[in-house]
Amino acid sequence: MERFFRISLSAFGVLFVVALLTLGGCSGEDSPTNPNPIDTTDNNDTTGNQDTNTVTIDERIRPVIFVHGTNEAADVFTQLVQRFALNGYTEAQLVAFDFESYFTGSEIDIAKMAAQLQTRVNAMLAGTTEKRVDVVAHGSGANAVQHWLVNMGGTDKAAHVAFVGGSYDLALTVAGDITPGSCEYLTLRSDGKDAIQNGNSQYGSLTGATNEVYAGYDNLQLVSEADPFERMFRFFTGGAPTEKNMPNSRIGMSYDIKARVVDFIDNTPISGATVVPMKIRVLSNGEIQRQSSTTVLTSDVNGEISFSDIVGPDQHIELWVRSGTQAYYDMHIYRQPWRANSHTERLRVIPRSPSGSDPLRAYAGAMRTGNHAIMAVMSQNRTLQHGRDNITVRRYNSAYDPIGEAAVLTQGNAPVPGGTAQNGNTWFVSLFDYDNNGSDGTGPIAAPGLNLWGINSFDCYLDATTTNFQTQFDLNGTVLGVFNYRSSNQSGGNNAGINIVQFEY
Repeated sequence: MERFFRISLSAFGVLFVVALLTLGGCSGEDSPTNPNPIDTTDNNDTTGNQDTNTVTIDERIRPVIFVHGTNEAADVFTQLVQRFALNGYTEAQLVAFDFESYFTGSEIDIAKMAAQLQTRVNAMLAGTTEKRVDVVAHGSGANAVQHWLVNMGGTDKAAHVAFVGGSYDLALTVAGDITPGSCEYLTLRSDGKDAIQNGNSQYGSLTGATNEVYAGYDNLQLVSEADPFERMFRFFTGGAPTEKNMPNSRIGMSYDIKARVVDFIDNTPISGATVVPMKIRVLSNGEIQRQSSTTVLTSDVNGEISFSDIVGPDQHIELWVRSGTQAYYDMHIYRQPWRANSHTERLRVIPRSPSGSDPLRAYAGAMRTGNHAIMAVMSQNRTLQHGRDNITVRRYNSAYDPIGEAAVLTQGNAPVPGGTAQNGNTWFVSLFDYDNNGSDGTGPIAAPGLNLWGINSFDCYLDATTTNFQTQFDLNGTVLGVFNYRSSNQSGGNNAGINIVQFEY
């Protein structure tokens, strides 16, 4: 709910109240009732354009920090960050970071997450004249933001807080206030279709916040679609975006890409990994061909790489990732062509033997290698729901003859909207021949590491006994073709590795 103040005071009283507000919980350049003031001192003009006589979008923009949830990484915000960038924000003003090693045992550690958030906020503000940031928090990231606000002085460094598809601790309050000042709060949630709500359309409505509902949206659509973005933009800036829709991918256009190599779930950066971006050409009959590449990148100490990519006709992208040691499988990450510059891409690698947090150890321990391929299909902008979405796996041999297909969104691994919290937010489905019987089974596979929050599985045989077997993944009519790689082969082999098939639009 928005807070309104109607005060009738003498001239002396007005000056006294203004002085109190200046010394209060909000930082100097903002007041609780006017979080977007006109800049008359140049102190809030982050672009350096010295435009102090008019209200411009530059003067209303603050740094925005994006806080992800359980089993996610910064790339859950990729489209949201791109939309902000299309509307005047610079890369430096848009910080989507990864929580690293944030589990204690099998559970997320909210205090550890909040401490990492505080470090990031302090670093963001240290290089600017800004005193506060705007915050977008998703899933359990909202709980970490609550901890930061209530227990770590975050209310002095936040201007606006948007909880989007959030998970809350209702006991984290200041004197009973779930939305402590002097920040402004917005919640965006679904009408019960978001499984984090367990079908409860009122979950996430917070006293003291502006609470809005998006009919039919799932948990990932809330941080990727145009309408929630527009609402957040208005909340942060006080004005409408000039462009809320993502552009189409343009043939011949060059896009600047920044990515980070991290281990799956834990988001620990992997330094010294080689990354080879390659074009996958799609022939008229649907068969694919890999085009050779001379670009070989090496991840730095933070796991980061950067490159430029030109979109070609009838192509999509493969990113071949190899760790500097034999500790991780080779990864082949297939994705759709870029539509805008991106600095939030994440290249996930999976350890060959159990390591890291309990969830990652369980996942790695569930892997079964052999003369079959291990693949995972994921979506960055929508959860995968049985009854709404369809994923069809079409298999081909080396002569590109069809050898069967399977539908892998079942009631077990992708429930209907409003299903259980454990399985209802599926965004990552692992596919492999778990029982090594050379045929399909069902999903989910009965292994604890394959049935985590957002992560599910299907027993699917993908032949990799010889090279050049191919698989097409069809998600609601969008198709990506991939090569089958033998999971048991050593790193660097011509037919080695695990695939991640990544849909984004």
